[in-house]
Amino acid sequence: MAIANRVQSGVSSGAGEAGNVVSLPETIPYFLADRIKAGIIRWRYPPGSSLRETDLAAEYGASRGPVREALRILELQGLVIHAPRRGFKVKHYTADDLRHLYRLRAQLEGEVIDALSRKDVGPLTDALDRTNAAMRAFARKRDLEGYFSTNIEFHQLMIDSTESSVLRTIMHQVNAMSLPIRFLLLSNEFSGRADYAYHQQITATIRAGDFKLARKMTVEHIGVNLGRVIDVYAEALEKQQER
Repeated sequence: MAIANRVQSGVSSGAGEAGNVVSLPETIPYFLADRIKAGIIRWRYPPGSSLRETDLAAEYGASRGPVREALRILELQGLVIHAPRRGFKVKHYTADDLRHLYRLRAQLEGEVIDALSRKDVGPLTDALDRTNAAMRAFARKRDLEGYFSTNIEFHQLMIDSTESSVLRTIMHQVNAMSLPIRFLLLSNEFSGRADYAYHQQITATIRAGDFKLARKMTVEHIGVNLGRVIDVYAEALEKQQER
C-alpha cells in the first residue's frame, strides 16, 4: 500500500518542506512558498512581521515575481495576509481565531475517523505503528524537527487513507493554518519524553474497529490542547514584542 511505502521511505506528499520532509518543487513559486512556510511555522518569520518581497528575493536568490506568487499561495493557505500599499504580513491569530481553528480541526479529525470506518484499516494501522516507533526514536534523541515531521505524518496517513478528496482538501487548509501553533506548543514542551499514549491508543482503537471511541478520543485530544495553546501563543507574542 502507498502509505506504508511512504513511511518506510520517509517521504510525505502532504508534509513537504514545511514539515521538514523532503519533496521536489513543482514550480519555483511553490518551492519558495514551501521554504517561506517552513520559516513561518518555526517563527523565523513571527506573527505580524512584514514579508518584504525584495528581502525574500535576496534571501532565496530569486526574482520578485516568483516571490510574490509564493506569498499569494501562502495567503490562500491562511498563513499570510495582504493589505493594499502595505504588502504581506504573517497571519496573527486572536484568541477567538485559535478557538475556532482548534474546534474546527477537532471536528474534521473526527470526520476522518468516521470515513476510516468504511475502509480496510489494516495497512493503515501497521503504518501508524511504524510512525509511532519513529516518533519514539526521535524523542529519545531529543530531535524536535524529526518528531514534529513524523507527528505530521501520523495524522496525514489517516487523512490520506480516507481516500476523500474533500477531506484532504479541507484538512490541508486547516492543517496549514495550525502548523505554526502546533510547532510552538511542541517546542515549548518538548523534553525528549513525549507522551505517546494518545498515538498508541488511537492506533489500537482503530485496529479494533471501535471507531466511535476513536472519534471521541480524537476530538478530546485536540480539545485538551486548546487552553494551553492560547496561553503559550500569547506568551510567545509578548516575548516577540520585547525584542
